[in-house]
Amino acid sequence: MQNPDLTISDLDETAQNTALTDFVHFYLKHYRTNDLEILASYKVDYAMNDINMYIYANTNFSPDQLAAGVLANKRDLFLAILKTVNLPYTASGALKDLTWDGWYTQQYAGIPEGK
Repeated sequence: MQNPDLTISDLDETAQNTALTDFVHFYLKHYRTNDLEILASYKVDYAMNDINMYIYANTNFSPDQLAAGVLANKRDLFLAILKTVNLPYTASGALKDLTWDGWYTQQYAGIPEGK
């Protein structure tokens, strides 16, 4: 039976890399559309600022190059964000009950109107 409460820290290296890669693609998508405010509400702005500076400085990279580069150079910062958000994972590194886009939609829907 699978452990229902795996965190990013519990994953082996392969699964952790899968989780990080999925999150980096989600992050870059929302960076491009300038809507990372839901992540910023998790008190990870120090990590996001450093990540965003790297992305901005490397805007000439292709999307795949940018994803690989930001993951290679800012891995620890992405891990800090994932530890803070603290969602459950499967042993393979996928989010346990939803996708990152699904999580974002849930978080967005939970914002009180007028805020």
